[in-house]
Amino acid sequence: MNDARDTDEASTVAGKDRLSIGARLAAAREACELDRRVVANELNLDVGIVEALENDDKSALPAAIFVKGYLRNYARLVGLPEDEIVRDYAEQTGEPPPLTVVAVNGKTPLFQLPSARLLRNTILILLAVILIWLAYPFIERLIESRGQATQEPAPGRLELPVNPQATE
Repeated sequence: MNDARDTDEASTVAGKDRLSIGARLAAAREACELDRRVVANELNLDVGIVEALENDDKSALPAAIFVKGYLRNYARLVGLPEDEIVRDYAEQTGEPPPLTVVAVNGKTPLFQLPSARLLRNTILILLAVILIWLAYPFIERLIESRGQATQEPAPGRLELPVNPQATE
C-alpha cells in the first residue's frame, strides 16, 4: 500500500517537472487565488498577454526579450523562482540563458531589491528639492531685479520730483 502511494507521489512530482511554463504560472496564480485580470493589472499587461503566457502561445507574444521580463515579473508575483522560469523559457526557445544576479556575501545588490525603484525615485526627488532650495535666493533676486526694471521711467520721458516748497 505504501509502495503505491509512494509511486503516486513520485509521479506527481515528476508531473510537476513536466508542466509547461504557462501551466506552472497558471497553477501558482490559482494557488494565490488571483484572477488573470488582477495579474494583468499588477504587471501592467494586457489580459491577452497573460493568457498567452499561461497557454504558452508564442505566436501571441512579443519578442523574447519582453517575454523574459514578463515571465520574471509574473513568477515574482506568484512566488515562483524567477531565474528558473526564465531559464526554462530560454531553453524552450533556444535563446541564450539570461544573466543572473548573484548575491555577494549573502547580500543582493541595492538596485536589484524590489524597493530599489522607490528608493531611487525618492533620492531623485530629494535632490531636486535641495537644488530648488539652494537656487531660491538667486531666483528671488532675479525676480526683484526685473520688478525694479519695470518701475523705472521709460527712456525719453522726464519725470520731475514733486517738491511742495518750490511752488510757494
